[in-house]
Amino acid sequence: MGGPDRSKAVKYIQQLDQAQCGGDWEAVPNLVRKIRKHAPARACLTLAANATHAVQQAIRHQPSTGTNPEITSLVQYVPPLIGAIDAEHDHPEDVFQAQVALGWVHWALGEPELAALRLPKDIEGDFSLLDGTSKQATGWTRTCALKAIYIKGVALEKSRSLGDAIEVFESGMPIVSATASELKKASELRKWTELLLTKFCLITSQSIKSNASPRMEAETLVAFRAWADFWERLASSSTAAVGGYATEADVPRRLIWKEYYATLSFIVQGDLPYPSTALGATSNNHGMRIIQRGELARVEARYESLLLKEAHFPKAEQSSEEIEELVELVLGNWAVLCGGCWDEHDLGSGGRVGISRSVLEILYRAATKTFHSTQILRGLFTVHLALADFELAFKAFDTYFEIVNKGKQRVQKTGEPEHALDSNEDVLVTASKCIRALCQFGGVSGAEKAKKLAHFFESWLEQHDPSHSQEELTNGDANGVTIGNKKLLDSGSAAETSTVSPRVYAHAWRAIGISNAQWARLTPDAKSRPEYQTKAITNLRTALKPEYGCTDDVDTLFALALVLSERRQIGEAIQIVGAALAPQRNVDKASNPAKYVRERSLIRLWHLLALLLSAKDQFTEASHACEGAFKQFGDLKALFGEGEGDYQSEHLNGMQEKHSAAIDDMDDYEKEAIIEVKMSQLLLIEIQDGPDVAVNGTEELLSLYSRLFGQTQIPFAVPRKSQQIPPTTGTSTLRSVKGSIFGRSKRSNRDASGATTFASSTAENVSTPSRPPTSHTTASAAPKIQVTGESGAPAKLTRRSQHPSTKSNKGDKLAHKLSHASIRNRSVATSKAASNPASDGEISPTNVVDSTSQQAREAPPRPNGQGTKSLNSYSLLPFSSPATRLPPSKSRRHHIGILVRVWLLIAGFYRRAEQYEDAKVSIEAASELVEGLEEDVLRDETGQLLVDAREWGVGKSVEELWADVCAERGQVSLAESWPFVALSHFEAALTHFPDHPAAIVGLSNILLDISSEVLVYPPSIPTIATPPSSSASANPTSHKPSTHTSTTSTPLGLPPPPSQDPAPPTTKLSLFDRLAARDRAHGLLDRLTKLGGGWNDSEAWFGLARAYEDARMEGKAKEALWWCVQLEEARGVRGWEAVGGGIA
Repeated sequence: MGGPDRSKAVKYIQQLDQAQCGGDWEAVPNLVRKIRKHAPARACLTLAANATHAVQQAIRHQPSTGTNPEITSLVQYVPPLIGAIDAEHDHPEDVFQAQVALGWVHWALGEPELAALRLPKDIEGDFSLLDGTSKQATGWTRTCALKAIYIKGVALEKSRSLGDAIEVFESGMPIVSATASELKKASELRKWTELLLTKFCLITSQSIKSNASPRMEAETLVAFRAWADFWERLASSSTAAVGGYATEADVPRRLIWKEYYATLSFIVQGDLPYPSTALGATSNNHGMRIIQRGELARVEARYESLLLKEAHFPKAEQSSEEIEELVELVLGNWAVLCGGCWDEHDLGSGGRVGISRSVLEILYRAATKTFHSTQILRGLFTVHLALADFELAFKAFDTYFEIVNKGKQRVQKTGEPEHALDSNEDVLVTASKCIRALCQFGGVSGAEKAKKLAHFFESWLEQHDPSHSQEELTNGDANGVTIGNKKLLDSGSAAETSTVSPRVYAHAWRAIGISNAQWARLTPDAKSRPEYQTKAITNLRTALKPEYGCTDDVDTLFALALVLSERRQIGEAIQIVGAALAPQRNVDKASNPAKYVRERSLIRLWHLLALLLSAKDQFTEASHACEGAFKQFGDLKALFGEGEGDYQSEHLNGMQEKHSAAIDDMDDYEKEAIIEVKMSQLLLIEIQDGPDVAVNGTEELLSLYSRLFGQTQIPFAVPRKSQQIPPTTGTSTLRSVKGSIFGRSKRSNRDASGATTFASSTAENVSTPSRPPTSHTTASAAPKIQVTGESGAPAKLTRRSQHPSTKSNKGDKLAHKLSHASIRNRSVATSKAASNPASDGEISPTNVVDSTSQQAREAPPRPNGQGTKSLNSYSLLPFSSPATRLPPSKSRRHHIGILVRVWLLIAGFYRRAEQYEDAKVSIEAASELVEGLEEDVLRDETGQLLVDAREWGVGKSVEELWADVCAERGQVSLAESWPFVALSHFEAALTHFPDHPAAIVGLSNILLDISSEVLVYPPSIPTIATPPSSSASANPTSHKPSTHTSTTSTPLGLPPPPSQDPAPPTTKLSLFDRLAARDRAHGLLDRLTKLGGGWNDSEAWFGLARAYEDARMEGKAKEALWWCVQLEEARGVRGWEAVGGGIA
């Protein structure tokens, strides 16, 4: 036998290092023996290797129960290791390995405190001496360093020293980074790296939840990012598993991804500073948000993939808690990312729609691993609703409602709670949201479904809401609340009922009130309307009870004020609006990360205030209220963005840096509220200064539309401005969009020969047309009878003064009052409105406007969310639901419908200014829009769009828009004193939409004039005078009224055809024809006044009273006239629906 061989010693020491790093423990004893032979001086190294091998063998044979004698025998290695460590002075790596081996022995013996004591005090410092720039430590030494850090960190965690444990784990990150390239070939290094990172991630995740701080967030993400990098290296290895459990780990790998995702979600939902790099640098700018969103998406995908792969479908009595936890995190993140806290460009490719669609995919995949999860169904309803997938959204709710109903019945029957079943609070919140969505988007069918749902939950609340008296509770059904043959929510225990938040009760009562108010507007049963209005007021006042803590809820106050307005309680409604607009004290504007949330919610209240003040003939204050809707944002650049009000050339606008504006964060319905305010503002200008002045603001109205909604893809021309110089009275200082928003517009006389086109290409850079076309330069083509738009508050017929009727003086006076109030222009005495003080118990409208305007002048700071620790939301959902945003196709149709209303309003201004050719040009622009919209609907391949049915969330149907256009054409013909041309247009409107209010009123007035012989048919042979040839009045068979009369046998309301032989002139129609005209007018008006579109139309009631009077039914005529007077006294410059009746 030979003696020690130095070369062999080096070789065996190297092989020992490789065997330990590779986990080849069977080879260790033989290598230790050879090293002892050829390198007897390395006793510390060989002893450490023997001890490590013994621990490894003992752990491998550890029984599931009982003690292991191999573990207890490890104590024999403690004294030799201590002695060897003290004796070794020449090989520091041997000492380091022996210290770690000694610590591991104590760890295996169940002595963590002793294990931490035996390890090096400064592991990272000692290791840096062994692995520096001038030399490199062996692979096993690096593994021992990671093992030592793991043992010491876990020992400190067990002794409840979390801070010290985190510092120890953090000190190992440089070693983890340095050894990353060796993971594939060193199994022990991979094992201890994974164990260290696993424990580091869990500890830091636990710590951030209990004590969040920017430093903790950075440290936590450092751990998780190191884990993600490690996992990617594992995934790239063909032999390593990426799921399941790690070696000697007590948690699955997916749990680390879960905690990683939960930590990122905690940062997103709490609006905490985002550590953008592994070094912990933080930033909140938009570039970092894109990075943050990308990291969140990657981690979400990894965790979901592992979870769905490893989760099993539960049995019927089981729940999938981890799946539902994932769903909760996903929905919470979606609510923040898509809810307004983040800008669209922060979200990367796809924006809000892309994120919402990906959330839906996650929800549907999660549903495959759950059994009737009410939480997933709730999420599907909410996300589909936000995407305007109304059919899928309400199907999800119906399924949700049915499952919850059956589950509550099972709980009631068995007495055993079902943990996966939604609580009463969740059900109330979801139902409230559904009711409001049905009212806002669903039309009559949606309102009817909302009414039934609201009735059910109202019954439940009356029995379970603690704010109701015991008497109310005992009056309920002792057997529980039922809907049809269903029962729901009755199984909740008293404890569960008491856990419902007071704010949830308030929001439930608000939804019920909104439902009753909406059904009162739309119900065909006129007798039940007051009952539903009264119930709505009661419900909404209940929602405002102090014990609920929602006395200043804007949505509730708006809904209540709107119902009171419809009931003609103007003073009380003004009080409610004043309370809603009052400045809030002790409100941190920066606490809500979304932009101008309160100001945006108040736009409709400002508009409602303006209409209420106009109903009291306080037009100056009403105009100030319209301005207040814009002034509340402070600097108008905050609302419209930089440079939007300067009307610069396109290339200069393009050179400026674009800044985010409040309107860029608004949904379509908020933008529509702004355009409605502007339309009302122009009508108020018309009342005070005349239609000629209002005409001058129409270009600005179109410019505002272009800024809000962008390009329409349909070019159109702007009719000329009024040639009249605006008056210099005090009321003429009222401003329109460019005046109150962008800067005052200059009004000047126009050259009649000038012309220009307001093209839709100016959508991005709003500019005013320099020379709009005049009636002399714009040729109007002969139109088809096509329609779009709103009547725009048509003027009363001037022919009544030219052809006085035989009605009584009282009737003439009322007719004059109604005619004056329907236009309210030229002769309004604003001094009278200004001199009327508020009555006792009322809030002065002037004080309301002045106090809120003072608040608006203080521009609120742009919130940045810095340092905010939690989501701030008045929503009662577990997460704040983003607003419903229409998809591009629906949004375009919605925008066109709004633009049709704008053009028809402009046509009304021109008509009342007696600029009839320009009015016809405006009507033709609306007609082209509706024609394009009709083609779009007819091209739909799904078959879901119909020209005669309203599309959910879009507004009027195509046929209703055609009826609007025809009705406005009829009004223009009446203003031109062509009543029989108007009659044909009104008839055309009713062929498109039989219940069109303006068309029915216009047609009925003509029929009643015919019945009372105020109007007579023209002679069969046309006179030389013919109507002007235009798109709106080209009708070869229609003529001006003449003093000559003729008999006719043609259908009532139509002139004789040209081919008919001339009939001799006559002075009156046959009695049969006149009675037929009167009866038809009575039938049309009687039906209209019972429907939602005309029950509060004073002109319809006046026409009905006239029909009653002609029929010698004095009693009914008096009732109709008295109702007409009441409606007229509380009538605003526009109908209450202009502020958004169902959008409450």
